[in-house]
Amino acid sequence: MAAKKEIYKVKSIPVDPATMPEPTTAADFVRRGMACYARQQFDKASLDLDAAISLDPKDREAYYALGMVKKAQEKPDEAVAAFRQVIDLISSETGANRVKADMLRRLALGHINEITQGDWNLEKEIWQRIT
Repeated sequence: MAAKKEIYKVKSIPVDPATMPEPTTAADFVRRGMACYARQQFDKASLDLDAAISLDPKDREAYYALGMVKKAQEKPDEAVAAFRQVIDLISSETGANRVKADMLRRLALGHINEITQGDWNLEKEIWQRIT
C-alpha cells in the first residue's frame, strides 16, 4: 500500500514592507505598495504607488492597486479615476497579454460600478463575451 501523502496548507502572509529593500523600479514600488495595502498601511501604499506611476505612467497594475487603496481609504472619486486610467491603458493592449488585460479591465470596471452604482453590474459584460 502506498504511503499517504500529507498535504499542508500554507497561510499566505504578506511580506512586511519594513523588511523590503528600498524600491528602485516601478515594479519594486508596486510590490511594496501592495505589501503596505495588505497591512492596511494605506497612506504608505498610496505614496509607493504614486512613485511607481511617476516612474512608469503606463503601469496599469500600479493604477489598479492605487484604485484599491483609494477605495479602502473611502476616496471614491480618486478610486474611480485610478480605475478609469486602468481601462484607458488597457484599451490599447494587443497580443499575448490580451486575456490578462481583459480580466484586469473587467475588475476595474466592476470596482467603478460598485463605487458609483453599489453593484459590480457586469452581467452584460460577461454575457456579451460568451454569446
